[in-house]
Amino acid sequence: MKIIIHRGAEELGGNCIELVSGESRLLLDYGAPPRTDGAEAAPEAAILNIPGLYEKATPPISGLIISHTHQDHYGALLARPINPGVKVFMTEIMEDTIRVTTKMRRDAQPLKANIHYFRKGHKFIAGRFVITPYLMEHTAAESFAFLIESDGKRVIYTGDYREHGNKAAAFKQFLAVKAGPIDALITEGNQAGIEKGPGELEVIAHVEDKIKGRNGALYVMCAGQDIGLLTSLAYLAKNTRRYLVVDGYVALLLERLKALALKQGVELKSPGLHTEYLRIIRNEATQRVYQLSEYAETFSRMRPQMFGWDWIRANLGRLIIPVRANTHLWVKDQINDLRGATLLYSAWESYAEEDGMAETLEWFKTRGLTDVPTPSTGHAYFSTIRKLIENKKPRCIIPVNTEHPEKFTAAFGKRVRLPKNGEEIEI
Repeated sequence: MKIIIHRGAEELGGNCIELVSGESRLLLDYGAPPRTDGAEAAPEAAILNIPGLYEKATPPISGLIISHTHQDHYGALLARPINPGVKVFMTEIMEDTIRVTTKMRRDAQPLKANIHYFRKGHKFIAGRFVITPYLMEHTAAESFAFLIESDGKRVIYTGDYREHGNKAAAFKQFLAVKAGPIDALITEGNQAGIEKGPGELEVIAHVEDKIKGRNGALYVMCAGQDIGLLTSLAYLAKNTRRYLVVDGYVALLLERLKALALKQGVELKSPGLHTEYLRIIRNEATQRVYQLSEYAETFSRMRPQMFGWDWIRANLGRLIIPVRANTHLWVKDQINDLRGATLLYSAWESYAEEDGMAETLEWFKTRGLTDVPTPSTGHAYFSTIRKLIENKKPRCIIPVNTEHPEKFTAAFGKRVRLPKNGEEIEI
């Protein structure tokens, strides 16, 4: 089997990895490369010239698997419709999340792909590859690792993961999997430079202590699809007798997620329209949901929790407001009173997964809010990566999506391979 890292070997994000076994070819993720300057990347910058991805090729691509719905892992699918002969594997929740997100922007390209669903723990086949997906702990609604088998070889691709968030049991369950001898482990290393850090609940407890007695809004840097952090903020709102204020887009994502999970027999603990301390702000994103007729029933259930700007301004001291791209525009126009406000953000994160987030952070940081910088808890610390490697005992370790390859070579020696983008690794 051959492994080719098309993107992600030399940069953070934009992952696209190819496995080749005989005449079968499999792609793992097709992410858009993030921008660190706050600017929106041109769609064509995400496109990779991989034979068979846009036109017919011999041998063809047997499948493309999406690990989760953060832009740096699926975003290139929206840049240009791929070859309809390529099967794109994702979960029903992933597809729904992507479609909701693309509909929120009038100029956004819709998802056009030959979608096939997978479910956790259920094997599926693409060409000569047998793939088993395992649910992982990460900030996305769902995130998966995969055991990929072909011609007697076994490869694990981790996607993005951690062990210290709201779904910590998922990582423990993955450690318990008896996968057999592993020829290669392709692991993310976004936070490999941090040996060990606090769990997300510890960070939220620290924030709760910091804001006690403060009579001002709490603004929290949080991308719209950061379901893990939104769930933690809901706990914080309950514990501090505050309201978690989201827009219609985030409310729609949360409600769709809960409904689709329940359809599969899983009752999620994430917030939704049933949450008494959730409030929905009547802004442009909420208006956009109103204009989407397919969500009319969900929108009607949002109405009792919708509030206008007068209510927001009158209750600022009791609000937790997730800050995503362009939030500063409506804060500037409609609130413009940041007295006593607190800003929660990660000092370790670039906020590049969603276009415009870095620009929004910079706006808030220059407005004199009380800063509460926290560790970034979205990805695995190196102690978690070490735990996974010691558990699976791979013959070959291939780190991707990392700025700290030296940590891997120092810890695991000659087993580590550090390819360049486009370089083939034979296992």
